[in-house]
Amino acid sequence: MIVKSDPAKIAENFYCLGPASVPSFLLDGDHPVMFEAGIYLFGSHYYDQIASIMKERRPECLLLTHVHFDHCGAAGYLKRMIPGLTIGASREGSEIIKKPSAIELITKLNRFGKDDVSLFEPFTVGRVLEDGDEIRVSRDLSVQVIRTPGHTRDMTTYYIPEIKAMIPSESVGVPGRDGYIMSEFLIDYDVYMNSLRRLAGYEVEILIISHGVYYTGDDARAYIPRSIAATERFREWVERLLNEHDGDKDAVLRAIKSEEYDVIEGEKQPEPAYLLNLAAKINTVQRRMDVR
Repeated sequence: MIVKSDPAKIAENFYCLGPASVPSFLLDGDHPVMFEAGIYLFGSHYYDQIASIMKERRPECLLLTHVHFDHCGAAGYLKRMIPGLTIGASREGSEIIKKPSAIELITKLNRFGKDDVSLFEPFTVGRVLEDGDEIRVSRDLSVQVIRTPGHTRDMTTYYIPEIKAMIPSESVGVPGRDGYIMSEFLIDYDVYMNSLRRLAGYEVEILIISHGVYYTGDDARAYIPRSIAATERFREWVERLLNEHDGDKDAVLRAIKSEEYDVIEGEKQPEPAYLLNLAAKINTVQRRMDVR
């Protein structure tokens, strides 16, 4: 089943906090954890959803998949609202978020709302996560940490083995319309593919996608193999366009945007962020071609 990421109970003790475009998630237990911190604009929404579910209790840890603007945007706000909250991320993420250039970009891209105001509260990572770490939520509920670089250097996937739920964010791409999957290898195509193939080895009954929807049952099990195939096709498409346009990456960007982004009607990723990501993927493919 494909389910829109509106606020709802996904499974026992596991909740989607919404909103669908940039959702956050809650795993409740003796030591509750959150996953993802979306954008700053929705910080109060995430907090209100937490309060609605947990009443007077609050999460102890916020686990970030990576420190892009739409995954950590409200982390500082949530830390202010929940002083005892520990923010967890990879070692690379903990270093990136200290850089003034990263804070400047995250702040710039968190420009939403009628007043077009950029908002972001910087934060520090209180728990550095390594591949293979386990976070104990309850006696019979845990979260496993899986390093999955490729989309970014700091990319981390979380797996809840007791309910076979995976939170891989863009490590598995982003679904588009009509079953299309947008590949997200911003840093390195081969590293991204290795991460995808690693994730394909896990049993998955619930697959949490970073934007829009989550998958359960047969659709969850089928998604990662589909994403592997889609990533190979996208890389071949970029290679073909680079050859056709004699290496003109701007022309390649325009060609892909017209078919992949411009055709989407309604809610979609902000264009500046889409173009940054697409340019990075084209550069990644070009570098790969240059060494082969």
